[in-house]
Amino acid sequence: MQRWDYMTNRKVRDTVFCHFMSTESHLLSLYNALNEADYDKSSNITINTLEGSFFSNIKNDISFLLNNLMVVLIEHQTTVNPNMPLRFLSYVDELYKRYTSSYHEKIYGKELVKLPAPEFFVFYDGEDTSFEHQILKLSDAFESSSDKLELTVYIYNLADGMNEDLKKKCQPIDEYSIFSNAYKYFRRQGMKIDHAVDAAIHHCLKHNVMTDYLRNNQKEVVDMFGFEWNEREEREALLKVGEARGEARGEERGKTEATTLNIKNLMKSMHLSPEDAMKALGIAPSEFGRYLALL
Repeated sequence: MQRWDYMTNRKVRDTVFCHFMSTESHLLSLYNALNEADYDKSSNITINTLEGSFFSNIKNDISFLLNNLMVVLIEHQTTVNPNMPLRFLSYVDELYKRYTSSYHEKIYGKELVKLPAPEFFVFYDGEDTSFEHQILKLSDAFESSSDKLELTVYIYNLADGMNEDLKKKCQPIDEYSIFSNAYKYFRRQGMKIDHAVDAAIHHCLKHNVMTDYLRNNQKEVVDMFGFEWNEREEREALLKVGEARGEARGEERGKTEATTLNIKNLMKSMHLSPEDAMKALGIAPSEFGRYLALL
């Protein structure tokens, strides 16, 4: 059964990917495609996505238990983040705490507490087409070499022409990628975000892609996708501004350091006072105080 009505209980922070994929049938199809497995509809899937609580504000995109044997954690991203193993570590820690909460005292006993085996995946659909898939490891972040703790994340790029085998095996992923890539195409044509989302929706409906979902959730899709990409583009714009300001500050700091060194050299070689050295270098009197503080 498709369960798309839960959007009314979630904030706009949700993405179309998470909203569309968070059904038992879609997650089962995805798991089978990723692991070349053949679990059928009788398999027990429990969606346990972290929504935050009074005790913890940790939230993730999608996580689910399969037959109580595996816990699968999935993140959707439009920007590449090398820190995903560390983020997944906090997610799975919280899930294990909740999984064992009903028999917490057994952790201190003689009986081995069994846990579902974890798997970690990221689905990327940003503009970077320089990679098809990546593997990130927690150990990549360690200051020194260690094999005592590891967490491996598999990243799949959903751009056109990438991971086509996965898309063929998992229709929901294939359909979502068609929608996402259509949106990016229309944005590249100069459309505004909302117009590009509408155009992508009509493109998909015309080609029988995500049909039921888009017909039932068209307004929510515009809201979610518009919010997601507005936030992404604003973040990237702020990052560029920050980088530009950083470069400018770096250049100014370099000039100041060079001028200070020249003042010191003149003072030493010509036996000048700081003020006379600054006058000789053509420094405005209004700037004397700043350089005197650095001498």
